Amino acid sequence: MALSGNKWRKYVYMKSFAALAPHLPNTRLMSKDALWQMVGKYGYAIVKPANGSRGRGVIQVAALRNGGYELHYENRKTRVGDFERVYAYIRRIVGSSSYLVQWRVPRATVNGRPFDLRVVVQRRRNSNSWNVTGKLAKVAGKGYIVSNITRSKGRVLPVHAAIRRSTIIRKQGADARVHRVALLSAHKLGKMYPGHRIFGLDVGLDRSGHVWIIEANLFPSMSHFLKLGDKTMIQRIRAFRNG
Repeated sequence: MALSGNKWRKYVYMKSFAALAPHLPNTRLMSKDALWQMVGKYGYAIVKPANGSRGRGVIQVAALRNGGYELHYENRKTRVGDFERVYAYIRRIVGSSSYLVQWRVPRATVNGRPFDLRVVVQRRRNSNSWNVTGKLAKVAGKGYIVSNITRSKGRVLPVHAAIRRSTIIRKQGADARVHRVALLSAHKLGKMYPGHRIFGLDVGLDRSGHVWIIEANLFPSMSHFLKLGDKTMIQRIRAFRNG
């Protein structure tokens, strides 16, 4: 199979495994009906490119209690009176590109700002054993919903520090749960992409400490790890990539 960054294909594949399904937020191909149903069911939805990366083109739609909707795009919030205008607003941004509608994972926060984790899982050449070689927390910048550091002017933190300072109630064992889900994801994705030796998972933790796989990247950026004071992880990632 040719390598593809299509998020929908990976979602459908991963959802087919009973052990992974509880960790995947409800996701559908973007359509007017899909958006209407997702917002109607949950009150929130995330609209994002099927092939995008680095937080580009991500829009949050929220139903307001007093009627109407709020659209959050980049660091701008726009109030719209009815759903027809919501859809028209999104279509202007989306154009003809392929998009997904996803339940907005209620991510835990650090100092009022949502965060998620980047987890890198690798295997060495001629080995079927997957290893978590790096993980860190990405805290969104002020006013942003995306945690991409460059885009939102956010910051990185060690995972243990982010969990300790977060609104997660069940902090104990959260890191181990992330580790387990990441290894399981890589094991399954490795069957979809035989020969591939690295996956970068964006993982969210809600307030209860439940692990959510927001998306899986085939060619994850390593620049975040250079921002950590401790260079142990970036060195390990490079060693696995070369060995």
